[in-house]
Amino acid sequence: MQTNLSNLNRRRFLAGLTGLTAAGLLAGCGGNGNAGGDKKGLTFLNWEQVKGNPLEQAIQAFEQQSGTQVTIQPAVTTEYDTKMRTLIAGGSPPDVMRINDDFVRGFSQQGALLDLKPYIEKDKLDTSQFAKETFEFPKQPDGSHTAWVLGYEPRLIFYNADLFKQAGVPLPPTTWSSDGWTWSDFEAAAKKLTDPAKKQYGALVYLDTGYEQTFTVNHGSETGIFSKDGTQFTLPGSKEAEALQWATDLTCKDKVQPPWSVLQQDNAETQMFAQGKLAMMFATFGTVPYLRTTIKDFTWDVAPPPADVEQKTESSVIVFCVPKKAKNPDQAWELLKYLASEAGGKTLLQGGAFTPINLKAAADLAPNGKAPAHIGLFAEAAKHLTATNQTKNTIGARELYRPALDTAYNCEKPVSDVLQGVKSQVENALKG
Repeated sequence: MQTNLSNLNRRRFLAGLTGLTAAGLLAGCGGNGNAGGDKKGLTFLNWEQVKGNPLEQAIQAFEQQSGTQVTIQPAVTTEYDTKMRTLIAGGSPPDVMRINDDFVRGFSQQGALLDLKPYIEKDKLDTSQFAKETFEFPKQPDGSHTAWVLGYEPRLIFYNADLFKQAGVPLPPTTWSSDGWTWSDFEAAAKKLTDPAKKQYGALVYLDTGYEQTFTVNHGSETGIFSKDGTQFTLPGSKEAEALQWATDLTCKDKVQPPWSVLQQDNAETQMFAQGKLAMMFATFGTVPYLRTTIKDFTWDVAPPPADVEQKTESSVIVFCVPKKAKNPDQAWELLKYLASEAGGKTLLQGGAFTPINLKAAADLAPNGKAPAHIGLFAEAAKHLTATNQTKNTIGARELYRPALDTAYNCEKPVSDVLQGVKSQVENALKG
């Protein structure tokens, strides 16, 4: 969910926007935006207009229930991170703000974010109602809980069922199972689904940056990209490099994945999939609304990532925070608590782009006559999540190693050589 940097990061940010567009965020709630009068009030800032979307409905329900008026500040569609830093530094931030997940550790260590743990304890909130991995994402090493996750976008394999049937390839499993769905099975299917004459590729794994954490952990890595304490760059390890090399070889050796050079336009992967030129792709839940709107002439569905040592997946998380200098922290907490409740989650679920963090709300995820037929796998992903360990400077690290990986993706150097070459630079960046 970055707002700048490389094409890859920009894609991930745009994917986050897609999810929020459909899920809805605030715009225009609370009438004219004046939080004055006798009513309680709070201010809210997000990076996108959301008027008419499900979150607007959820906010309005909160207003009616609590008597609190929510004033929505104008959305910031570009340079949001800069705006956020300026507001926090200026001492008059909104009461609730959307925050880039990569910034949570850094802002927390700077003391800029309110610790919500005392609120959780005071209200004796039953945290078992939330998807565990994502709920614990904002927890810091000192035990504080400095942000709040409303939902998450797991990554699954999207596939063109018609191409599978035409090639005589068995469809992937409809549950989180490794039965007939290992890396070898995936690779074999991709080969059968590739047709050079039609410029049709069997698979696309390495474009969505979430593959770095997902496939390394599934290959047996204990940490994925960064060490648990966030000080070491563990992606160059042998298991981790093997996983990235396996994905890269789908292009460089097997020729079943689109070359890196043809994927550098925004949304290239979703366009190829929608055009029937791609049989399988690893992508986030946020892709669903676009595909539902675009695909009219074939059947598509979703399946878990193929299994190796593990069968997990990484999610993008939708995170908000209460700045420490917020003027109405109690009301801000009540809003966040409501949006993560079963009632709030069921409203947000109507957007169809992310899984609410509330497990009971997520259980209502159903196709309702629309593709993908097994959309419930996104909710079940809550039991199969892996998350990238937080660092002081995740974005700084990514600015170094992701562009370097282009050399491997273009089949010019082995992944291990590229990652070892930037390891010391990345670890210097992680010092913050």
